[in-house]
Amino acid sequence: MSKPSTLLVTVSLRHLSVDGKKAAADLPPAKVPYVSPDQLRKLLTAVESLAPSVVFPAEPELRITGGPGEFVVRVKSGQLHLVSWSKAHKGGVYSADQIVAAITDEGAEEEVAATSGGGGRNWREKVTMALMGLAIVGINTFTIWFLTKPPRSLVGDYRVLPSERAERVITEVAGTYETGKKPGDRRLEIVTPATGKRLKYAPGGAVKDVQTFEVKPVEAAGSVALLTSRKSLIKVKDNVSVVLYGDTYTRVQK
Repeated sequence: MSKPSTLLVTVSLRHLSVDGKKAAADLPPAKVPYVSPDQLRKLLTAVESLAPSVVFPAEPELRITGGPGEFVVRVKSGQLHLVSWSKAHKGGVYSADQIVAAITDEGAEEEVAATSGGGGRNWREKVTMALMGLAIVGINTFTIWFLTKPPRSLVGDYRVLPSERAERVITEVAGTYETGKKPGDRRLEIVTPATGKRLKYAPGGAVKDVQTFEVKPVEAAGSVALLTSRKSLIKVKDNVSVVLYGDTYTRVQK
């Protein structure tokens, strides 16, 4: 039996605007129901044109449900990649037109009908379909959890200090600190107005793995600390030492 003349699908979007013309990691998830093949082609064509300009951390994805099954389209390396649970379509790089053709293809449905022999599926086919259904539910559940989970934080609760006190803290803490001078030890530099640098010593006194960041004085767990733009806390232990990632850095005396 042929498909209805108008196939409507539901499209769930991640890191994409509903028109497919913008990609960003901070865009909220969206779901668009009752999408016709022409509308789907227009949306996928827009995403295909956008794909070469997409940069991390944006990872655009379209999940298309309805019709012959479920399809996932992801933007990778400037191209559209199709993931399908249908044996008729292998995953890989597809154009917008090819994806629409795969979703609206009547041949795939007719092939399934022919292999069923017009009767009920045998028990192996039923088990296979049941396992595929469980896999799809599991993937959908994980996707929902991943999109809605709160962002992970390594800093805990903190309170930003008033500007005058913050300036005093920066002035007092500013300086150079080290865990040692051997290869593998680290040096931490804090300078005014509010910047920092962390580096690792290599053999021969050379340095590597240089990280730069901004700092903001805060109060955390009842103590003064510096919140970095890398989402970590530099805890002010006393007048000559600070703690970062569990390592104690001692001020280098000039």
